[in-house]
Amino acid sequence: MSEILQYVANGTAIVFSIHNLLLIVLGVVVGLVAGSIPGLNAGNTCAMMLPITLAFTVDGALVFIVSVYMAVQYGGSISAILINTPGASGAMATLLDGFPMCQQGKPAQALGISLGASTFGGLVATVVCIVVLQPISRYALNFRTVDIFLLALIGISVIIVISEKDPLKGGLAGAMGLLIAAIGAEPTYGSTRLTFGFFELYEGIPMVACMCGVFAFPAMIKLIGGKGISNMGAGIEVGFKGIIEGVKISLRYPIALIRSSLIGLFVGIIPGAGVNAAALMSYSQAQTWSKNRDNFGKGEPEGIIASEAANNAVAAGACVPALTIGIPGSNTAAVLLAALTLKGITPGPRIMQDYTNEVYSVFIALLVSTALMFVLGAIYTALASHIVKVDLSYMVPAVMLICIVGSYATRGLLFDAYLFIIFGVLGYLMVASGYQYAPLVLGIVMGPIAETNFAIAMNLSGGTYGIMFETAISRLIWIILALTLLGPTLMKRMKKHSGNKAA
Repeated sequence: MSEILQYVANGTAIVFSIHNLLLIVLGVVVGLVAGSIPGLNAGNTCAMMLPITLAFTVDGALVFIVSVYMAVQYGGSISAILINTPGASGAMATLLDGFPMCQQGKPAQALGISLGASTFGGLVATVVCIVVLQPISRYALNFRTVDIFLLALIGISVIIVISEKDPLKGGLAGAMGLLIAAIGAEPTYGSTRLTFGFFELYEGIPMVACMCGVFAFPAMIKLIGGKGISNMGAGIEVGFKGIIEGVKISLRYPIALIRSSLIGLFVGIIPGAGVNAAALMSYSQAQTWSKNRDNFGKGEPEGIIASEAANNAVAAGACVPALTIGIPGSNTAAVLLAALTLKGITPGPRIMQDYTNEVYSVFIALLVSTALMFVLGAIYTALASHIVKVDLSYMVPAVMLICIVGSYATRGLLFDAYLFIIFGVLGYLMVASGYQYAPLVLGIVMGPIAETNFAIAMNLSGGTYGIMFETAISRLIWIILALTLLGPTLMKRMKKHSGNKAA
């Protein structure tokens, strides 16, 4: 323990130099702004910052990248809540309850809940990582591709949970999402499927165009002719008062905060699992065990908390395998390793031995950037919340333009702008027909993760399905999956039993 405290002290000394503190402030500002812009997620934002790090020292480059990473994870919730479009992919689950709360005239409260949960998740996960950094890195090596496949199944099972009121329509939407996810090259042999001759679809459906189209397009069409996002005019609560109230609301759900933070950390340290799996898994568990599960999708604070605490916890968790064994836990962690390579440091297990102080400085920087994110995020979101009072004749075209540009900018293809319109029309037709578009998106996001890891697992096992039950980790995930699927029924029976007993 004394050795760990010494490393923490050395890492703190590195972070609290004037140069590195300024870089952390810059990183948080960049992350907040970039995260709130549809099309700029943590991965591509950090990648764009990579050339800038050439002018920094090794520790300066590391603390700057992780500061951007942490802030982007929260920044994505801003556009998700205000305009129903996730700025970063990890905020997809946030908008399920964030935007409905905004429509109820509480945009600042929703942003405050998101800020409180993101800060809590980032702090808890980072502290845990510092304390058990070395054991966690060894534990991460025990996860196999089949375990990631099982985690993806938990994400897909969310379709069943959120479609409880209309399972037929929810199932059809989820199946359509899985079908769309199959577009492109299949993972085993690389042969193309459902591309219709378009080479632009070889890598599959671009996520930014899909998300912006399905979520933003229908929301903006619905706003045409309305008075505002909430249709409440001057009654909308914006500014610092609402932000602080939202933070206080988030603290009323300590169990949800802790559970979601640990889920995000758990998924984050698994190489390749990703922030989407963490947010969706956390949202699913929150809805399963919540006393207010019927309010999910209607502006339930627990839904926002579940997503935001998890996706910020992922930022800390993903750095663990990257810095201890040289395996990135996410695309952004891969950029972090690229920054090390540019500095002449070879990623791998020796990083923890040769650059121990620098590794610990990364996690101290995550703590500092999370604290700064809370302060600067409160200021930024208090200003951003005023967007709901902008005249719709200006806002609707502006949002549409941002989505089109964001869709185009991701790959630099005009084809993606057309895809935005196609998915926008699809989303509008689904909403008009009473279909939920959340199951569609879940299928699109989790489908490739499940298929790729399933194919690898089957190739490694020679087609033996017993590989899915071989280890304690696999069996634990199967138990979690069963609880996710059976949890709603169990909760209903328990509630009915307690009601009968009270009667």
